[in-house]
Amino acid sequence: MRRHYAFAITAPVFWSLAGVVVKSLEQATEWQINFYRCASLAVFVAIVTLIRYRRSTLMILRSGGFKTLVAGALLSGAMLCNVIALKYTTVAVAVFVMAAAPILAALLGKIFLGEQVNARVWVSIAMAVVGIAIMVGGRLQVGDTFGVVVAILGIVFFGVYAVTLRVGKNVDMTPAVLYGGVIGTVVSLSVSIGTGVGLAIPWIEAMWCSLLGVVQLGLGSVLFALAAQGVPAVQLTLFALGEPLLAPAWVWLMLGDLPTIATLTGGATLFAALALQISAVKN
Repeated sequence: MRRHYAFAITAPVFWSLAGVVVKSLEQATEWQINFYRCASLAVFVAIVTLIRYRRSTLMILRSGGFKTLVAGALLSGAMLCNVIALKYTTVAVAVFVMAAAPILAALLGKIFLGEQVNARVWVSIAMAVVGIAIMVGGRLQVGDTFGVVVAILGIVFFGVYAVTLRVGKNVDMTPAVLYGGVIGTVVSLSVSIGTGVGLAIPWIEAMWCSLLGVVQLGLGSVLFALAAQGVPAVQLTLFALGEPLLAPAWVWLMLGDLPTIATLTGGATLFAALALQISAVKN
């Protein structure tokens, strides 16, 4: 049980790298980024699955049934929306809407899974919402509208994905990450080719996009899927809020975008929310 919580806490560390990398890319479009990221993710997870299960790989892929395919489709939607949102708005604004994920997961988990949501969890959620609101308060511009709408859509995908993982907690849901990568690759390839943009980008940017798939998405998503075997849906998405806590820090350290007082204050509130939830984990 404790290792599942460790996985849930660690996964957002990898996820938080997306913003700084996407903002550093000068030529790659959002769909080109998604193609290389999702394709490398699919290859990475396929290799990990083969190493783990070897001759039992096909059995594992089948054991999850239709729910792993559904989870994969939801994950691909969240992944695609994440990059698009980062392209059309700031990292801070994009991560702001993540505050809705634990609320959605809590409601869905309670309605469909009968999971209990205690007072400590709700207090943590409220603190997280306040913290992220403080971080980006006053920065939302008219031009951010499209990015925010896409980010909200991504959170819907992610919240339902977290609940779907809990539905399949009795089996290894790692194949869902593989399906997510494959579906995301097909969709982004279709859009890139269909719009005439193609897939040609500088090799260094293709490399960074691929690293996003292996490190940022691959390791993060595999750990998150494993964590779902022992962590309730609402806590899964609450721990995922470590991403907006860390994402602005990476942008500051790597791109020199100094955080404002509001960002620091909101980050401290968010950290307190995470600390409160982590302290509730039973030894």
